[in-house]
Amino acid sequence: MDNDTTSSDVNGNNRDAVHEEHTGQEWQQLNSQQRLYLLTDFCKFSLPYTDPGNIESWKRVNGTQLYTVHPTDYVDANGTLRTNWLYGKIGRLLLIWISTQVMLRKADDTLTLVLPRSLNQLMKEIGIERNGGKPTGKDYARFRQSIQAVSGLHTIVTNFAGNNTAGSLKSKNFIIADTVEIYWSAQTVSNNSTIKLSKDTFDLIKEHSTPLDAAAVMLLTSTNPITKGRSRGQDLDLYCWLSARNYSLIHSGAWQTAPITWQQLANQFGNTYNDLHDFVRRFKNSLNNVRTVWPDLNVEIIDGQGIILHRSKRSVTAKRKPTGN
Repeated sequence: MDNDTTSSDVNGNNRDAVHEEHTGQEWQQLNSQQRLYLLTDFCKFSLPYTDPGNIESWKRVNGTQLYTVHPTDYVDANGTLRTNWLYGKIGRLLLIWISTQVMLRKADDTLTLVLPRSLNQLMKEIGIERNGGKPTGKDYARFRQSIQAVSGLHTIVTNFAGNNTAGSLKSKNFIIADTVEIYWSAQTVSNNSTIKLSKDTFDLIKEHSTPLDAAAVMLLTSTNPITKGRSRGQDLDLYCWLSARNYSLIHSGAWQTAPITWQQLANQFGNTYNDLHDFVRRFKNSLNNVRTVWPDLNVEIIDGQGIILHRSKRSVTAKRKPTGN
């Protein structure tokens, strides 16, 4: 069962919501809150929450779609081959920053973005205030590592339908950047540091990005009572996925999804949990956090099975059309 199609939705028609995805132009008409954006593909699966180490690829499954992510490899000053993964909260915020910069038309002419010099600047540019004080030296080290990792991120999306007799296989590859120049010292990144986005990824972001409420992103990624003192990224992952999924549901003609099982959700989001029971417990905690920042979210939990998403009022509200004089 595909978590992002309406063939399994009920009380509506059978159009495939994958082909009903919102476009950047549509979302730019929604302009009553401070908005951030994220390429919709990154709403559909979870990146690692912690550094997965020296593995060749990271795989997540969403229905019939397989997401395969490859890290950045480099040779350090000692000649040792290193693997640099994009993971955790800062990695996710950088992807949001890149998507938002594109949607704000900051890279239209050259496809080039000037990287933020510090973690504080990154937070400022995506409209997030840090409630937990100034970043630590460890935060800055993670920030620099994440900038290097996001620049070389390579993602493959594979969709298989059918069986050995008949069917189809569709695949797309995208990288974040064509060229990268990053310079750093102490606790800053040089203001000459840039990434030139690949044209394909730039176009994907412009055409298929999900809008996010900056206040919700702030609360779900801060150290505060909502996140109970820590946030590695699952709360944000769930918020982004439900935002994208709810839009598809609204435009599918359906009122709710068919049940999405815990195992399906674990294949999509779970990655560092001991067992399915542990995943379900943590998922429910994250869902409660998302409901706190999105009170109109209507998700039904089916004990022993999974969840049903009911059509909900959007987290990002629509702009009212101007009236004539």
